[in-house]
Amino acid sequence: MFAVFDEGITVSVHGGDELGRYRVVRQLRALAGIGVVEADDGIAAVDVLLLSRHDPDAPARLRAMVRANRAPLLVVADDLGPAELMAVGEYGVQSVLWRDRLTPGRLARAVHNAAGCCPRVPLPLALV
Repeated sequence: MFAVFDEGITVSVHGGDELGRYRVVRQLRALAGIGVVEADDGIAAVDVLLLSRHDPDAPARLRAMVRANRAPLLVVADDLGPAELMAVGEYGVQSVLWRDRLTPGRLARAVHNAAGCCPRVPLPLALV
């Protein structure tokens, strides 16, 4: 169901914060098995959406990404209030990562989970 090419899982990064996009793209390119493609190509296995508290268009961007139904959606957010968090859940977002806690390992796991590469392990088993 997901697109795998020579570079692995393809990911596109979306958001209004250009510097934030650059940072996430740089982190993704450093990860083995993950390739970054242009957001407009439409061939990504996973879409990453950056939600910034300073971006007034973020809610509209989230709705548009969900409506486009292109690929599983992973959200990297500065913070989300209760209403935004409920909306993210309603829209079927695969994962939410907090930007200030973003690490290469968390990003890689979230991308792989969104792409469906990894079997989901129940939390009690994952903690053993």
